[in-house]
Amino acid sequence: MTSEHYWSASDGTRLFYRYDDFTDPWKDAPLTVLVHPGMGSSLRLFGWVPHLAREYRVVRPDIRGHGKSEPGATSGLTHKRLGKDLVELLDQFAVRQAHVMGSSAGGMIATQAALRWPERFRSLALYAATAGIPPGRPAKGDWLGRVARGGVRRFLEETARDRIGDASPEHVSWYVDSAEGVTVDYLAHFVPLMASEDFTERLAELSLPVMIAAPDPDPIVERAEYERMRRYVRDCTF
Repeated sequence: MTSEHYWSASDGTRLFYRYDDFTDPWKDAPLTVLVHPGMGSSLRLFGWVPHLAREYRVVRPDIRGHGKSEPGATSGLTHKRLGKDLVELLDQFAVRQAHVMGSSAGGMIATQAALRWPERFRSLALYAATAGIPPGRPAKGDWLGRVARGGVRRFLEETARDRIGDASPEHVSWYVDSAEGVTVDYLAHFVPLMASEDFTERLAELSLPVMIAAPDPDPIVERAEYERMRRYVRDCTF
């Protein structure tokens, strides 16, 4: 079955997730959490569900300030708060550990959570996700300036090819629609936060299994960033 739920984080922010469970009801299936990229929502990860939901209970949260999740107070937007949202979501299911996948900014959030609460992770998978964003990356593309001038929708339309390749007009339209809920004001806080810390060397602290999936080629991230991450992860599948 697939269901949609709201819940409240410890700071009172109302957050949202989608839950997909097609496992055998008489079995205790493991939990897998899929964290979407920035400027997106849990809708973006629909294609994972058929592959996972027969053997795993799949949770797809909307990051705060994205999709149907409230942004909360931007003064409280920190790496710790975003990671805490993820850990508190696990508490909603009364599980000690879960497999977690994060894509792009979702991977950064998941990794920060794993560094703070490693005991809650069975494994960590990172797709097109680096350990922080070098400040020059959003500056190079003038991300915030373009979003401020034309809005989130226009920015995603203009950069769709870099993000999803040679997609059909219908695919691009759906892709842009799936970013509903993300505002210019929120991104003005979210993007600088993502670019505020390079925690690559801290990956050496992780003892859990980590998979790094690097796009080849990646039009946004230099290959060297992924290779540098690989050097610090102890139990790495690359």
